[in-house]
Amino acid sequence: MPSPTYLALLLGLCLVVPSCRSGSRLAKAFPAPPSPFLVHAEDLRATDAAQSPFLRQWRNPDEALWQQATEARSISIAPIELGHLRPITRALSKLADSDSKRRLEARQLAKRLRDDLGEAFKNLEPSWQLHQKDAPAPTDLWLEVAMVEFNPNAVLGGLARKGINILLWPGAETAVSHKLKGSMAIEGRLRLGEQGPILLEFSDAEQVRSGIILHYHDYTNYSYFRKLCREWGGQIAEVVAKQAKGGVKDSLPATLLLW
Repeated sequence: MPSPTYLALLLGLCLVVPSCRSGSRLAKAFPAPPSPFLVHAEDLRATDAAQSPFLRQWRNPDEALWQQATEARSISIAPIELGHLRPITRALSKLADSDSKRRLEARQLAKRLRDDLGEAFKNLEPSWQLHQKDAPAPTDLWLEVAMVEFNPNAVLGGLARKGINILLWPGAETAVSHKLKGSMAIEGRLRLGEQGPILLEFSDAEQVRSGIILHYHDYTNYSYFRKLCREWGGQIAEVVAKQAKGGVKDSLPATLLLW
């Protein structure tokens, strides 16, 4: 059994870390520094997890422009941008896999994310007309997404997090284990036409989601990110459909599922 002093130190750390950031987003990855992909990087503001799934967002205040943009319910999705992808930023992720393998996985995830975005827009009620082309019509919405950070998940980190849960209580690692998890960060931009006015810019970062008891993705390098692409696809589609006015909640910080 750990000593009372040891437990007190860990408990204190659990209490201090949440005070530094929103308690509702305790398990989110820290925001990634903005890349040159974002035009309105300085205008992005922190969001409320109950209103937006993104960490940072800028919305064009011109309501007439939004009305014009969404009336047609027609959207084109650009290939996911990888030109701003940074080197690995988490120490344990450097041990998880080589950079060449990571970049191969990033290319595969980029294709998956674009496909998931398309499926999400088609599954909206009422559905949107999706154009899988690289040059949209002037009246189409034009969605661009960039992957800016991608850190493979280290199995060693999963084992360390599980040790924290055993020493304290199930799910305790959520508060103290950010550097032990793989993570991914994206940025997005929504235009009216390829060269038209920007309606929305956002940035988000996620990391391997904690399991209250056990999570399969803790012990694989990349499987969680495939699931994350599907989740991001649905969230982005819903935010666009609601004209980024809120009402799209962020995902829960932990899961009871085993996979």
